[in-house]
Amino acid sequence: MGAGHVIRQNTRKNLGTVESVADFGDGLRRIVFSPRARDLRWKPGMAVATIVDPEGKTLKDRWRHYTIRRQHDDGSLEFLLTRHDAGGPGIDWLEGLAPGDSFTFMGPGGSPVLEPDHHAYVLIGDRTSLASMGAMRDALPADTSVTAIVATPNPDRAQFDSSHPTAIDWIEASDADSISTGLADAVSALGALPSDAQVYLTGEMRSIRAVRTILSEQGIRRRQIGTHAHWTPGRRGM
Repeated sequence: MGAGHVIRQNTRKNLGTVESVADFGDGLRRIVFSPRARDLRWKPGMAVATIVDPEGKTLKDRWRHYTIRRQHDDGSLEFLLTRHDAGGPGIDWLEGLAPGDSFTFMGPGGSPVLEPDHHAYVLIGDRTSLASMGAMRDALPADTSVTAIVATPNPDRAQFDSSHPTAIDWIEASDADSISTGLADAVSALGALPSDAQVYLTGEMRSIRAVRTILSEQGIRRRQIGTHAHWTPGRRGM
């Protein structure tokens, strides 16, 4: 799946009601919400298409795709969203969200979703990737070999939201250039990965391309790499 692919979701509209809002880790915000229709078929890695500005002039103004961090036993869902300084409809919606608010969404759907039964996994991305990374790690047996490489502005504040053992390499980076360079260097430093490793590579678009090239040079086949671009300079909310 290419770095700029389109997320395909169930087109049935649903209504989410916010239950709680809390800050988490390095510039993230956790949103727990209850969907009106709860017969959702969710797999780790899936996202929902969320209306953040019903009055927006274009689709890009109205909609944002947000990865689901987890589905609770009571059917409620959880986002783990990045707060940033660039502004725009998505961040305005996030900053104004409070318990009791409602919003429309469609899904879940999209890819890459977790493929089980591999012996080793490598999760690579920036802090926008932490929702999918945590969801995937939780879904794997605790004794599965999982390595995560995450670029974030303040590693000392960062948290990986899973109780399962995970080897994490936090990279200090706050812009597209430093994220791309930092992740590429970290992946190169890993050396040869297991031949059957499954890699999930998400986050900023250019960093995905740079890291995928390195993985290819290391012998990792394209079918072993699941990708999705969350953002790139000038095109947030992809």
